[in-house]
Amino acid sequence: MRLLIVLADYPIPMRTGSAIVACSSIRGLQARHQIDIICPLSSDGNNEFGRIQNQIEFVARRKVSRLIGWIRSLFYMLKGVPPAISTYASRAMNESVRNKLKDNEFDAILLFEMSAMQYCPSSWLNKVAVNIEDPQSIRLNRLAQLPIWSLWRKLKLLIQTQVMAHYENRILHKAGQVFLLSKNDARDFCKQFGYKNIACLPYGVEQRDSLQVLGYQGRERAIVFSGNMFHAPNVDGGLFLLTDIFPLILRSYPSAVLWIVGADPDARLCAEAEKFGKSVVVTGRVDDVSNYIKRATVSICPVRLKIGVQTKILESLSWGTPVVTTSAGNSGIGGINGKHLWVEDESAMLAQRVCELLRGQNWEKLSIDGRQLVIENFSWESSANQLERHLEALVAKS
Repeated sequence: MRLLIVLADYPIPMRTGSAIVACSSIRGLQARHQIDIICPLSSDGNNEFGRIQNQIEFVARRKVSRLIGWIRSLFYMLKGVPPAISTYASRAMNESVRNKLKDNEFDAILLFEMSAMQYCPSSWLNKVAVNIEDPQSIRLNRLAQLPIWSLWRKLKLLIQTQVMAHYENRILHKAGQVFLLSKNDARDFCKQFGYKNIACLPYGVEQRDSLQVLGYQGRERAIVFSGNMFHAPNVDGGLFLLTDIFPLILRSYPSAVLWIVGADPDARLCAEAEKFGKSVVVTGRVDDVSNYIKRATVSICPVRLKIGVQTKILESLSWGTPVVTTSAGNSGIGGINGKHLWVEDESAMLAQRVCELLRGQNWEKLSIDGRQLVIENFSWESSANQLERHLEALVAKS
């Protein structure tokens, strides 16, 4: 196949979930197919992403002032285009994609993120496969239900939900194939909007050498909670952990230490963490989150937003670190409660499961079975193979 791959944004930092998905997918495809890539690049960007492609065309993105950006966003909103889409509007990208399609014969177009669909001519949309990862209207609606928002912010999210749902319903039906990360999200999306072109394309995670995985005796009696700590679901989950769960953990296991690992921690998290003194360590940005995950005895994912796939869980399981999570956290993973990980929603039960693992109870079994779940279901090789099959089916159909 000859594929045109279009990205809506330059993937910086390279460690973000969307950047990892894009890079891994392209690496898997370029070995067996001819690919061209069009990628916007801001004036302060660099060419790191260009190392994984055969031919890449960088399109300069013009910077605009905040005022101009706000006016443009309002203009697009009146046309029914959400800010999350209009932010990436670009005449230069439109022209580059059209010129590439005019001058070359492509079998299909692969897009990363829904905002890239605005660059494609309508006549090509039946040959488009777009990886949107999460259904944004459902995500916004569920995000609005988190208890961390002011009334104004919640209202704003609900308005954004309606605008995004209208836009998705108008544009995604036209695509040849739409990929989501989670089977549950795909089911909910199809049920809500009647889509017939939705498929699940699972996330992948690096597979760890078993010799790198520490056993229970080699671990520190620490609990790790990782992720970008400015991200709203993590802020909500972190506050739930610090106010409702961790005090119960300390009551049962007084020497426990909690590591909150991730960039730009929200001030509310820091304020709550300070109440526990040395029992809670907030690291901020670190070079490698794995250095904490692989040394901790337990990984906890207390998120209450049911959407997508929690990469923090996959990373922990890949290191043989047993996970305690909510049903929302497990939604995109599909692990079996008590076999691959512990799934609880009540603070008392979350605390109990963490304490059991700190004491080594059922630790070895969860460590082994959790790693096996990742090996069998969340490898980049498997994800790339599924993507290839979907693209071949799209080409055959169109």
